[in-house]
Amino acid sequence: MRYFLLHTDTFYPNKWVLGDVRHVDNWSLTNPTPYFMEPGTYTIDVYQDGEELDYNENAAYAVPVLSRKARDSLIGLPEIDEPYHHVVLEPLIIEGRGVAQDYFVMIIETQVDCVDEVRSEFQKYQVNDPVRPDRAGEYRSFFNLVIDPTKIGDHHIFRLKRHLGSVIVSEEVKRRFEEAGVKGAVFESVNGDKQTVG
Repeated sequence: MRYFLLHTDTFYPNKWVLGDVRHVDNWSLTNPTPYFMEPGTYTIDVYQDGEELDYNENAAYAVPVLSRKARDSLIGLPEIDEPYHHVVLEPLIIEGRGVAQDYFVMIIETQVDCVDEVRSEFQKYQVNDPVRPDRAGEYRSFFNLVIDPTKIGDHHIFRLKRHLGSVIVSEEVKRRFEEAGVKGAVFESVNGDKQTVG
């Protein structure tokens, strides 16, 4: 199985930009604790108006926001269909404007430690980091991200452990999005066949 770094198309012309999800610590949507209760309807602000996209990430916390088209394309995957598979999709109200579709916030609980450190190029936070010494040992940035598929198991959607802003998906998710015509999603290979900066 091949895997891809999934993110919003920053070069999509005249697209909207979504802000923070209201009334919740957005970091809890990126790194939910075992006691984080996610069921319910959420509200998000539009930071900059423009064309709706089917796949979005809010700017500060990389929280995925999916249109109904994008969500429905994932039906049939264990993470989506089966309870307790650690990907939760909850209804989302887009504050202050009408929308053509329903939207959902995607809360990804699964984190996988699968970086191929031999083939990747990266920097890590150090214990003497002047700004974030509390993140010592975590990845600061990738100049080339390659993952080890033998460490992933049967996951199709997960966050990269120690670099939680990175959402990784399988080629099956990529195929489903592309066949559904999902707008706004960009897939960058993390299989070592091209340079992927993260």
